[in-house]
Amino acid sequence: MIKFFRRIRYNLMETGKTGKYLKYAIGEILLVIIGILIAVSINSWNENRKLKVEEQSLLIDLKQEITVNLKDLEIVIENNEKSFQGATEMRALFQDREAFNKMPDSVFGSIVGKMNMNYTYDPRNGILNSIISSGQINQLSNKELKYLLASLKEMTIDAFENSMKIENRRDALWYSTYDDARIVEDGKIVGFKTRSYYDSGPFRTLTISLFYFCRRDGLKEEYELKETLEHIIELIDQGIDK
Repeated sequence: MIKFFRRIRYNLMETGKTGKYLKYAIGEILLVIIGILIAVSINSWNENRKLKVEEQSLLIDLKQEITVNLKDLEIVIENNEKSFQGATEMRALFQDREAFNKMPDSVFGSIVGKMNMNYTYDPRNGILNSIISSGQINQLSNKELKYLLASLKEMTIDAFENSMKIENRRDALWYSTYDDARIVEDGKIVGFKTRSYYDSGPFRTLTISLFYFCRRDGLKEEYELKETLEHIIELIDQGIDK
């Protein structure tokens, strides 16, 4: 083909048809440019198609991981809500000694046990960490989704800061509460006066400061994290080809 065009150029030059030669040369250049543009477009289309396939795979994997994490978070929130409910009941009981005096030990003990639950959240972030560390997160076309995924670890830490505060402080307060409630005979601990928790300073601090106020603020952030995970899943669904 190249020899064919070259022969045409030579014929035009030899016959002195300079104008036609120039037009032909320009036409040939345009054909070459068009050919290059077509080749570039095809390469670009193939590359974009490859990136689209990779993005779809990332989105599907991310949805599976985050969906599992959302379910785990819902379980944590459900149990931390029960803990807050127990603290709310106990806080009200502090204002009503008559009700406490009439309350059976088993009921008081059940409130204590419910309040003392402190579920922490340990999400599976293997896929998320992988795409961030490898730079694959940049293959995601949705800017809001990229921002939320990049910020998710920090948001999770913030959401459970209060639960960790409860976890770190409650042992010392429980120890003081147990210590005050011990029943000792002949130098041995033979039981605990559970009802004595009611008037224990450490127990009241544990109830009001940690399991009520700290838990209340923590639950608010946990629900915000839940909403964020739900929104991330919505954004992923928008990007997955149906």
